[in-house]
Amino acid sequence: MPFLKAPKFWLTLSFIFFTVFSSAQTVDLGTLGKGKAFKVGGGVSSNGIFYNSNQALGRQPFTYFLQGNLNISFYQFSMPISYSYSNQGEQLNYNLPFNLNRLSLHPKYKWVQGHMGSVAMSFSPYTLNGHQFTGGGVDLTPNGPWKVSAMAGRLLKATEFDGEEQTIPAFQRIGYGFKVGFEQEKYSAGVIAFYAKDDINSIAPVPNEQEIAPKENLVLSLEGSYKILENLQANATYATSGMTQDLRADVLDSRPSNLAGLFLRDRTSTEYFDAFRAGLDYNFDKSTVGVAYERIAPGYQTLGAYFFNNDFENITLNTSTVLFDTKLSLAFNIGYQRDDLKNQKERSMNRTVGSLNATYNASELLTITGSYSNFTTFTNAKVNQFEVINDDNLLDDQYDVLDYKQLSQNANINVNYILSKKENLQQNLNVNYALADVSNAEDGVVRLGNASTFHNGNVSYTLGLPNRNINITTALNGTTNTIGAENSSTWGPTLNVNNKFLENTLNTNFGASYNVSNSNMGKTSVTNLRANLSYVFKEKHNFHLNIIQLFKSLPTDNRNELTITFGHSYSF
Repeated sequence: MPFLKAPKFWLTLSFIFFTVFSSAQTVDLGTLGKGKAFKVGGGVSSNGIFYNSNQALGRQPFTYFLQGNLNISFYQFSMPISYSYSNQGEQLNYNLPFNLNRLSLHPKYKWVQGHMGSVAMSFSPYTLNGHQFTGGGVDLTPNGPWKVSAMAGRLLKATEFDGEEQTIPAFQRIGYGFKVGFEQEKYSAGVIAFYAKDDINSIAPVPNEQEIAPKENLVLSLEGSYKILENLQANATYATSGMTQDLRADVLDSRPSNLAGLFLRDRTSTEYFDAFRAGLDYNFDKSTVGVAYERIAPGYQTLGAYFFNNDFENITLNTSTVLFDTKLSLAFNIGYQRDDLKNQKERSMNRTVGSLNATYNASELLTITGSYSNFTTFTNAKVNQFEVINDDNLLDDQYDVLDYKQLSQNANINVNYILSKKENLQQNLNVNYALADVSNAEDGVVRLGNASTFHNGNVSYTLGLPNRNINITTALNGTTNTIGAENSSTWGPTLNVNNKFLENTLNTNFGASYNVSNSNMGKTSVTNLRANLSYVFKEKHNFHLNIIQLFKSLPTDNRNELTITFGHSYSF
């Protein structure tokens, strides 16, 4: 059956699964009449943001946000409802293929969980992965080994091209999917199917320069795991995606050997891709060791995700352990990645990634944490030898034939020491240092201007007076950067005072900071004054007010910015 009738196919299949599981379970009515029958809980909040500046920066002067969640329950049935509404985006003079305001309902009865409205579901990274849709879905998680999820809805709304440069025209896109899993103590298996198709007639013809075409996509995936030993487990996932880049292309009579091609109508614009991931995890004592392999074919896409990396192969090894009576925790991982799997790119790249994280609890007063990561990337230009032999231009860019190596290193260390932990006096000292270094080498040589180094340091002291509900924090922050041939530095102090009144129902916070930046472009200074107040009324109402005043002295002009945020939240 061609997938021109796919919507009916997916809805019928989902209904069959839902019916089978519903009929296989006995509805427990014994809880009726026991306990409180009807309950209502949740919370609502409203926030407004006022912004003013002495310069036009394109930001709305006033923005409001209305959010809330409501949970209505009747015995074992519950109905969580959430919404989000704002005037953000009303000033935009162009159209978007999605809504900023959302309303969703999630009815639940025992192991049946529904999703309706503007919701998002995730089946796997290669199929449906967090894409917002307007429609409905269901998760069936009975006590038995079977687990089922299904969804259907609009992924993109029809958006006409209005001539505005920032408008994103889009065909209406409808998606359907289901996931069926079977879980046992030693093994698990699952199958996922996701299908999406654009409606060709949902919008008027779009100019060719917009490069917008109606698409169709079918993704099939198999996944499973097996416990080889008590502490040794293997897992694997395979996905195949058939993507028709233009539904207006001619239909082909042949059927490709790809699994998705057995169900998708093949066109001249249809492409097929594969993704595979396998891993092995071993646990012993207080340590873990894992190895994983992942390969995603060039061009792999799914319309169930907003963004997807492809054309790479990964091999990773990770391990973690605890030593010295759990005082020292270590986690280490290393990986290798390469791209250009089909040898089609002008430049190929491979890189190694390694990282180490450590936490040492020397005592109840002293804690030291540190981390280090190293990213090394090799880029090789693949130049045709005859292009070099026959080149008669002695002034062209000779760097095209060089090999590039990029080294990125990051290190961080944090020392936290409790100076005093008394009932009437608490003192804490924290020191943090971070280093980020990036360099580019051409044929093994790092030339002047091809390296960047960032040093960030922070020292903070906190004084707490619990009997007076006062906390005072002072800090000194500094940053030194070298980007190519340019040097810059920023430093400045910070003061923050927190105090609670009226039996801790009124929380006040006042802060001030000043920092100066020096660079080749000139000197910049920023003064930041902020005040935060929050008041809890009868344990259910929370009123808050935040004020931030910035004074920026720039080499070209001076800028003043005032931001006031006020709001109220109510929980019941």
